[in-house]
Amino acid sequence: MTSIKVAIAGASGNLGPAVLKELLAAGFDVTVLTRRDSDKAFDSRVHVAQVDYESLDSLKAALSGHDAVVNTLNVGAVPKSTHLRLIDAAVATGVKRFIPSEYGCDTTNPLVSKLPVFGDKVSVKEYLEDVIQKSSLSYSLLFTGPFLDWGIEKGFLLNLAGPVTLYDGGDRRFSATTLGGVGKGVVGIINNLEATKNSPVYINDARVTQNELLELSGKSLETKIVQTTDVEQEAFAELAKPAPNPAIFAPKFILRAIFGEGFGSLFDSEKVYNDLFGLKTLSKEKLRGLIRD
Repeated sequence: MTSIKVAIAGASGNLGPAVLKELLAAGFDVTVLTRRDSDKAFDSRVHVAQVDYESLDSLKAALSGHDAVVNTLNVGAVPKSTHLRLIDAAVATGVKRFIPSEYGCDTTNPLVSKLPVFGDKVSVKEYLEDVIQKSSLSYSLLFTGPFLDWGIEKGFLLNLAGPVTLYDGGDRRFSATTLGGVGKGVVGIINNLEATKNSPVYINDARVTQNELLELSGKSLETKIVQTTDVEQEAFAELAKPAPNPAIFAPKFILRAIFGEGFGSLFDSEKVYNDLFGLKTLSKEKLRGLIRD
């Protein structure tokens, strides 16, 4: 049986290594796309293709013969044109499935899609919707909620160094997925191409609140309540400056999307693909261990 050939872009970023690990564990024939000046080392099982992301011909040469392309390049930090060029190369080389760099918050939600930080993701989605009408390419939008382990480690979801910021009181339940869980979701899509064709795909490792995470940590920390409406206003105020700092406004918009009311951060359980992909939500014991680790 011929192995499925998968190309991954962005394999050395925050998310990429975890996705690459799961692709290899699933037995796929994996090609990692790297920039020509990169000196990153990868697992000996992968093929490494050095590319010029500004050249369509370079990307076409690297993607030729592949069944799927997984994009984990950082949206925003990496120009939108690069993401669109990857799609064009996938179309030109007959790739069956393209998984754009979505993950995270549900950009099909109208409130999320209007936040400026998600503008490039929305544009990529619209481009894919147009492309599939004129080619054999299909796509899947993988929505995972915030990265659970990374978000706790970096103090983004819960600052365990204290004081703990509780957004809108800390009782809003949201879907979240570990980095490894995101990788398993990508594998699930590739193993279920028909069931995930041209559609949003939702997974989650946990459905929790900030207060629940704080309790599971076992720590007694000072807390402060911040309203996400105020956080959003701060983000727009930064964006209005002559030289806005993405490191300031981007996280604030994302926090609004995760913890704000009406942003769809708790995925509809009937839309979640965990069962199809063989994924289970983390028990309280495993969540406690993840937080303490």
